[in-house]
Amino acid sequence: MRRFRTPLLIIGLLGALVVAAAVFVVIRAGRGVPVALPIALDDIPPGSILEPQLFQLEQVRGLAPEMLEAYVTADEFARYQGLRILEIVHAGFPVGEAQVSTEMPNPLQDRLTLLLGGDEYLVYPLPVTPDQVGSYLFAGDRVDVVLTLGRVAAQEMSLAEDGLEDESLNPMFVSEITETVDAALVFGLTEENRVMTTTAQLPVAKVVLTDVLVLRVEREQVRTASTSYGMTGAEESQPLVTEGDVIRVYLQVDRSQAEILSFALNSGAINLPSRAQPVGGGSEGFAWDSFVELFFAGSSEEER
Repeated sequence: MRRFRTPLLIIGLLGALVVAAAVFVVIRAGRGVPVALPIALDDIPPGSILEPQLFQLEQVRGLAPEMLEAYVTADEFARYQGLRILEIVHAGFPVGEAQVSTEMPNPLQDRLTLLLGGDEYLVYPLPVTPDQVGSYLFAGDRVDVVLTLGRVAAQEMSLAEDGLEDESLNPMFVSEITETVDAALVFGLTEENRVMTTTAQLPVAKVVLTDVLVLRVEREQVRTASTSYGMTGAEESQPLVTEGDVIRVYLQVDRSQAEILSFALNSGAINLPSRAQPVGGGSEGFAWDSFVELFFAGSSEEER
């Protein structure tokens, strides 16, 4: 019996090895051929020059062909070396071809008008400072344009209360009803021979445009010298371009919005708070009288 069991045991072991080898081959084939991808060692800011020392090679398997085509592989790296990075490359991620400023003309980089959502829109270049928009504004964000007119010149604050309230009136305005001779010719006629004159006490802040789309953010180009080592080990000095503060934003507006934006830009101070998605809506605005009411809101009558 042992003479028959030994060959059967050997045949069984050989069969198990063949099955294991086949399973291993199938798994390896399913994972695909390994591809060497340069992976960023640290976050690479926009404006940096693509250099080998910024990356380490990693063997990657199983990437879809269309995804692999979007990345710069180790074999393709030489064609992109020395070019400027357009968008941040995060640590642990490969660099995409679209993130590198190639020498091939890209109409979407140079002609912002091709990004407009319709014929009724215009590209409005708005000069700004980091104090107005911050340093973390990106294309695709939405901004509100807040206009501030006037400066505080008051020496004292006083709050007058007569108990007469009209909920239909905006609290930021002071309204006064006066008699007039020719009321029909006066704008704002409320009743015959009666005109309501509405006055806002400066300074005043008001959201004049909402949910304006940002097409592009232009930043200051800072040029410095960078020392690197080539394939031969020789020291090489190359210019390094990094991006600094925001200096200009390009907004998508229609003609009426362009007029409002031009008025705001040339008449007062503007700020551009941002959000990711449009929300709509408006605001009543905030004037000096609004601040006076806010200031006295927490005090009792005895303290006034």
